[in-house]
Amino acid sequence: MKHPDRVVIDTNVLIVSNGKAEHVTDACVNSAIEFLEHVEAHGVVVLDSSWHIFDEYEKYCSFKGQPGVGDRFFLHLHRTQADPRHVQKVEISKDDQGSYLEIPDGLRAFDPSDHKFVAVVISDEHKSVIVNCADSDWKEAAQELKQHRIVVVELCDI
Repeated sequence: MKHPDRVVIDTNVLIVSNGKAEHVTDACVNSAIEFLEHVEAHGVVVLDSSWHIFDEYEKYCSFKGQPGVGDRFFLHLHRTQADPRHVQKVEISKDDQGSYLEIPDGLRAFDPSDHKFVAVVISDEHKSVIVNCADSDWKEAAQELKQHRIVVVELCDI
C-alpha cells in the first residue's frame, strides 16, 4: 500500500499500533505500524496549533517512547514539533457548542470527538488526508465527508 505523505492521524492509529485495540486483526496492527514508520521517515503530520489532537494522543501514549510503536511515534512528534519537515500546525477555532468553526453544517452530526481532525484538514486547505484504523464512524459518514472534500484513508477493513 502506498501511504500518503501529508496526514492527520486519528488517535486510534496510535492505539492500534501499540497493540491496545482488541477488536482488530494482527494484519490491522501491522498496517498501523507500517504506516507510522513510513510517516516518521517520510511524512508530515498536520496538527492543530492549540494541541487538541496532541493532547488526545497523550491520553493513550507515553512520553517514554515505549513500549509500543504508537508511543515511539508520539515521542517523535513531540521531539520534531518545531520541524516543518515532520510536523506542521494549523489554526482551528473552537465554537461555543464544543465543536469547531471550520466544521460545515453538513458534518455537524458527525462524531463530535472527531471534529478536530476534520477541522484540521479544512484549515489545511484539504492538502492533508485523515488516516484511520479502527473507528467505523469514518466509513459510516463517508458520503458526507466526500461531499466536503474530506479524504479518509482506511488502513484496516472494519
